[in-house]
Amino acid sequence: MLSPSLVQQLRADLAGATVLTPGSDGYEESLKRWSETAEKRAGAVAQVTTPEHVAIAIKFARQHRIEQVVRGGGHGTNGASSTDGGIVIDLSKMNRVTVDPENMTIAAEGGCLWKDVDEAAGDYGFAAVGGTVNHTGIGGLTLGGGYGYLTGRHGLVIDNLLKVKLVTADSEIVTASPEEHSDLFWGLRGAGASFGAVVEFTYRVHQQREPVWAGMAVFSLDKLAPIVQFANDFALSANADASFNFGFTTPLHAPGPMLVTLGFYNGLGKDGKRIFAPLFAAGPVFQNFSPMAYCKVNALLGESAGHGGRKVIGGAACAVPFVPEFYEGIKQDFLSFIEEVPAAKETLLVFELVDHGKVREVDGSATAFANRGPYYNAVCMTKWTDSKDDHQCRNFTRRLKQKISEHLIQTAAVNAESVGKYLNYNDLTDGRSDQIFGSHDEKLVALKLKYDPNNVFNKWGAVTAAAVEKNQGYNTMNLKPRQIAVE
Repeated sequence: MLSPSLVQQLRADLAGATVLTPGSDGYEESLKRWSETAEKRAGAVAQVTTPEHVAIAIKFARQHRIEQVVRGGGHGTNGASSTDGGIVIDLSKMNRVTVDPENMTIAAEGGCLWKDVDEAAGDYGFAAVGGTVNHTGIGGLTLGGGYGYLTGRHGLVIDNLLKVKLVTADSEIVTASPEEHSDLFWGLRGAGASFGAVVEFTYRVHQQREPVWAGMAVFSLDKLAPIVQFANDFALSANADASFNFGFTTPLHAPGPMLVTLGFYNGLGKDGKRIFAPLFAAGPVFQNFSPMAYCKVNALLGESAGHGGRKVIGGAACAVPFVPEFYEGIKQDFLSFIEEVPAAKETLLVFELVDHGKVREVDGSATAFANRGPYYNAVCMTKWTDSKDDHQCRNFTRRLKQKISEHLIQTAAVNAESVGKYLNYNDLTDGRSDQIFGSHDEKLVALKLKYDPNNVFNKWGAVTAAAVEKNQGYNTMNLKPRQIAVE
């Protein structure tokens, strides 16, 4: 932990910010994360309010060789926003959103959640492409690429990102855009947390019709075959204004695991009902589809993906044709796991069908994001309660994502230009950047060496590991900063 003299100095340097240490009011609450597995006991939590605060905190940590991390929404499960004994630069108080209706842009500070952006844009009749869980922070989702309900029509979040303001490893506050620091802007769109602390994002917004039509439908497990058939037909329709999720979990108050689906249509209810009619024909035991404001759609998964509990995320990709026998096997794997670890009954496995046509219109070399292929994301949020089950739950997640990934290779073209892995769903990566960034690997290593030669931002390990492996001149002394007990 930090010594009293260093804490005093940090507080003096960060005038106007709140610095919490063990024993301070609010310290314990500041450590909480979406997943309990990502919680660590920081030496200090700096609740900053300006870009200058962020720059000062980074400089302070660097000068005293103290590990620093940046916390946006705290939604990751890999511990990237937490530190044992170091300094957390907590952006949660930097949550201002500014809408420019004339230029149809929205600027959001780095501590914003998607709920903040959705509601501010909605007040003007706009929407930004954002995540599907509105209590997720905007930073991590954006920097990893960003899929959402509007991706089919408007592309990824990064395809609608106009510029960012960030603090670099040497504490310089810079703007990155197509006109300024364009190489950095390229890397930030898909691998961004490796290069700096983003304190403001500016997005393009779009006119949003209201209401939209969306909801959830729950089925008994024996209805998997017709649901898979609907998924095939839905995917082949390539409807840019609709999305469909299906998968498995144990819904609240349900006696056991069920087949759950979520549908979205960015248009009139009568058209949405027509699109999803075959789904309803399969006979759900519960459904709540209705017209609703767009900003409410991003709250539909809020409860099933809520805070609390121990969690890990594992992602893969899937493609048409969806083979019923394969998904039956996945169902059996899921049920066997829940039987073995009953405390993991809230685990959620979802296959996300968002039309990828708009995503694939963008040239693969335009951003660091390397997942612009003809496939859909699959994600398992494994959730449990007791640390004694950590190993079993993590192993299940790894095995499941490996099985789905191997199946993808048999049904879709996966290569260095289109890797079939979504960074934000791969907290359990093996650290190899070529598996996430494909042909962009070498360029990202060069950017890491240029903008962060001392590995200040070391929590997203893929780019860092590649820099060490492929460039002998890299400063490996700082590859994994020690947990420092100062003075």
